[in-house]
This record gives sequence, C-alpha cells and structure tokens, in this order.
Amino acid sequence: MCNSVFLVSFTVVSLSIIISFLLRNKQVPDFETMPNNGLLFVANAAKAHSLFTKVNQFVKNVLYIKISNSCDNLLPILNKQIVNVYNKAISQNTDVRLMLKPIQSAEVIKTNHMIDLILYESDLAKHVEDLKQSVDNVETGCKVQGVDSQDAEETIAAEKVQTYEYVAVGGTFDRLHNGHKILLSQAALRSTKHLTVGVTDVNMIQSKVLWELIEPIEKRIKGIRDFLTDINPDLEYKVEPIQDLYGPTKSDPRYELIIVSEETKRGAVKINEKREENGLRPLDVYVIGLAADVTPQRSAEEETKISSSNQRMRLLGTVLREPVPNPNIPRRPYVIGLAGGIASGKSNIAEKLKSKGAAIVNCDIIAHELYKPGLPLNQTLSEVFGGHIIMENGEVDRRKLGQIVFSDKDQLEKLNQIVWPAVIEETQRRIKALGEEGYKVVVMEAAVMVRAKWYKYCHQLWSVIIPPNEAVKRLQERNNLSEDEARKRVEVQPSNLEQVAAANIVFSPYWSYEYTQSQIDKAWEHLQLYINNDTSK
Repeated sequence: MCNSVFLVSFTVVSLSIIISFLLRNKQVPDFETMPNNGLLFVANAAKAHSLFTKVNQFVKNVLYIKISNSCDNLLPILNKQIVNVYNKAISQNTDVRLMLKPIQSAEVIKTNHMIDLILYESDLAKHVEDLKQSVDNVETGCKVQGVDSQDAEETIAAEKVQTYEYVAVGGTFDRLHNGHKILLSQAALRSTKHLTVGVTDVNMIQSKVLWELIEPIEKRIKGIRDFLTDINPDLEYKVEPIQDLYGPTKSDPRYELIIVSEETKRGAVKINEKREENGLRPLDVYVIGLAADVTPQRSAEEETKISSSNQRMRLLGTVLREPVPNPNIPRRPYVIGLAGGIASGKSNIAEKLKSKGAAIVNCDIIAHELYKPGLPLNQTLSEVFGGHIIMENGEVDRRKLGQIVFSDKDQLEKLNQIVWPAVIEETQRRIKALGEEGYKVVVMEAAVMVRAKWYKYCHQLWSVIIPPNEAVKRLQERNNLSEDEARKRVEVQPSNLEQVAAANIVFSPYWSYEYTQSQIDKAWEHLQLYINNDTSK
C-alpha cells in the first residue's frame, strides 16, 4: 500500500473545529475567510482522488497533493489518479497540483505558492510534526488539521507505465486548465530525466477561436514551468516556443516518447514521418483521451471537451483589464468607447446597450452628417479628392470615396486628418448635452476608435471582434460589394489584435443572438459597479 500527502492552506479562527464540522456537514466556508493555498498529505495514494473531493472546496487558490511513501505499483496508481483528480477538478475553481514524487528522506518540499494550511490523512497523525517541518515555504500561523479517510474509496490501477529518459509534448497551453495538467502530468510521470514542452508561437495560433485573447507566449511558458516544477522539481525541463508542428523532435535523436491527445495524435504521425526521413527512430506515442467539460456554465455554443477556447469564450463580456480613472474628462456621464472593425456588429451591440438605458453617439453618422451639402467638409472633400465624388444632389458619393481611400493608405490618412478633428469636437458636444439631459451612461461608437485613439475621451474601451473572413462575408452582403472590395475595406482597418489590445471588455457577436445577449448582460452588470462607486463619491 502506498502513502501520499495533501497540502492545503486555510486561515480561519479555531480552524480544527470548523473544518471538522464542515467536513461532516458538507458545508462550504465563506470565500473571504478561505485560505489561499494548501497542502494535503495522503497516506494511501490510491485514495487521493477520494480525499481530494472532501477538501478541495476549502481552498481559494492552489491545492497541492503530496505522496508520503513510495511503493512498487506507485506509477500505475498515479497514472490513474492524474486522470481522476483533474477530471474531478474540472467542475471546481481550485488549482489542483498532484505532486508526482513521494517524500524522500530528509526532503525539503518546495512549492511555488506559500502554504496556509496543512491537511493530512488520519493514518499519518503520528508523523504530523515531521510532515510540517518538511514544508519549506509555510505562511506564519499555518494551521494543521487531520482528514478522516475511513470512508475514502481506493482507485485500482491496472495499466503498466513505461518510462523514458527524453519525452516531448506540445500545445498552445492558453490559460492552463485541467486538460493541460493531465497532458503535462502524464508526460512528467513517464520521464526519468528530461521533458521538452513545445509552446505554439503566434504564427501557429491564428486559426483558433478568439485567438486574439490567447495569453502572450511568455506568460504561457511561465505557467507551464511553474506547474511542472511544482509536480516534479527533479526533472530537467525545456519549455520553449515552436514555430511549426515538429519543434526539436524532427532532428534530435534523444527523444523517445511523445504525449498527444486524441485531437492531436495525427501530429505525432507527421512527426514520425519526418524523423524517418531524417534517419531517426520513430517516437513511441502515448495518446490521452479528451476530458469532458462538465462546468455548469457551459453553453450550447461551446465545445463539449474542456478547452482553452471555452475559457476564452467565457471571457467575452467580462472585465479583461480594470479601467483606470481618466482625469481628463468629466466623471459624468460615464462614457464607454465602443470600438470594432467594419461589419463587426458593433452597431448591433450599441443597440443592445441602448436597450439597457445607455445613450448612443455614433461617430460614423456624425462624420456623414458633417459633410452634407453646404457644410465646410463637403467642399473640402471635393477639393481634395476630386469633384467626381460629389453626386448631382450635392451629397458625397460614399462608394466612390471608399474606392479611393480603401485602396490607398495615404489617401485614407488624408481623409482622416480632414474629418477626425471635426467629428470628435461634435461628439464631445453631444456627450455633454446627453449628460445634462440626465443620462448616466453614453456609448461613443466609432469605427476609428482605436486608430484615432479616441478612447482617451472615454472611461472604458469596449471592443467588438469577429473573424476577418466573417467580416468580409457580412460586408459583401450588406454593401453589395465584391469579395475583393470587401476584403480591402476590412484589411485597411485595425486588426482584431489591435482592437482588443487596450480594451477593458471584448464582445464577439459571432454566435447566437442569445450568446451575444449574455455577453451584454455580463458587461452591463460589471458597469453598474463602476457607476455606483462613482456616484457614491
């Protein structure tokens, strides 16, 4: 029988009494008083999953699981527990980390997060002091509490685990989730010396859903390294960007095993084909099944498997960057800058916000109003771009003007320098008037919001994005344009990446009406917090 260890943190008065009561009555403690990080020691590795389900709700951030003693069949048991623990954690908010190395004699346990509470399986009671002393980064005042394991179920492990010196695994690893943890843990479990993790660089991610919201590669690499050094600090790790499917595996003879998922196993075939071309032995391949996404908030638009795409979709309508107070504009009304490329659906978003009670100022409409017949801009545009852009009724022929400026960036810049100053001046005048009428929120909608940096006149920037090909399709249908004409207009505008770079909130009306509405509802709910806080001052 194997021994294991769980470490968990929890800061609360009379912790021993409270945890015992909560465990018996299955009650969840108040979030504000929960510990941040914890470590739980388990005497029997086969019970790790069962004990995890008892205590995971008592930790706010990270829950470590540590094994106390080794045994002959430890690897098969861990192989099964990796799947059980992380699959169970999918429906939880806890960042679980199953440590793969049993405690060695005189070992000092180091973690990347400070420990607030140590929990231990009741069978380890006589070793409590030794266990506590083995933990290096313990918070002052860290509490210790036993966990009853009498009714904990054991996991039977039958699969044999083969190990290798050099192991490789690859992926995007955006917002490290439990599916990633299974992949990385299985790779680390099978490695005795070295593990390489290839992380897809920007050139490999642009076909992914909402790729513009994928974390910078530096952040993804750091998250991977922190997780791996937590679960097994003894291995040699190489976590690096890759610009193609193969990475170092196509030419390095030392690699012996590659870990893939059901979704990416075709990539392993291609890698081995390339290795054979280079005269290298094919890699052994270990395939991991896809984990189901059982989170209660999963919508019909999302994938059924746990994925980073789902996580990015759930970011829509939420605060990605906290707004910074803008001392250069009046506190009221509260101005939202609404950005988005042509045919992105930002006007539809604006209408939905209007139904919530916001006033709308459309800068594009203002621009068109300002160069009507008889107004100064009308004459200026005629002089700069030629009289042929003026129709018989004196109106500017927007299609002819568009053909000029959307095919020549210099001409577009010339148009902007003429129109922008007049538009922003009139926009600010209208916003002030709406505030005097009693509107608390004014949405300032502008296609050029990002390029003109007009968000500096706003309290928050909200951006609307859809895939460029979808924008081209919509623009063709809406304006009766050829694909080439539509694509030119889309490509001359700021990219989606630019649209979201400074955004506080991002929307994507790419899916169903209901899904778009849910994004609006979340954003409006967040907005009320800022408005109420502002009015209370």
